[in-house]
Amino acid sequence: IILALVASGMNGQNFCFRGYLPISKHERKKKLHTLENTAIKTGQTQIFIETPYRNNQLFESIIKYCRNETYLCIASNITLPSENIKTRTIYEWKQIKPNFNKKLIIFLLGA
Repeated sequence: IILALVASGMNGQNFCFRGYLPISKHERKKKLHTLENTAIKTGQTQIFIETPYRNNQLFESIIKYCRNETYLCIASNITLPSENIKTRTIYEWKQIKPNFNKKLIIFLLGA
């Protein structure tokens, strides 16, 4: 988690690990809005994870419910040869639509 935070370029002095987000679409939407608003108001990086087989659903929720100018870092397969850490705005992620199924991912949300 710390490696993902450092590589993300987001605020490493003020962050919070949130664990897993709710599975229910309605509850997940509310939680994403809360995390995004916290990141905007306080500058605190919000860090969370998901099970590998639900990564794509979480990603779709993030790009659907978060503001275009919010930053999202997706850190996958850290310390493996296939490691990939990218920070982009939600708008930029919407243009790409990657597949994160069955990858070990850490999500970071920031303003």
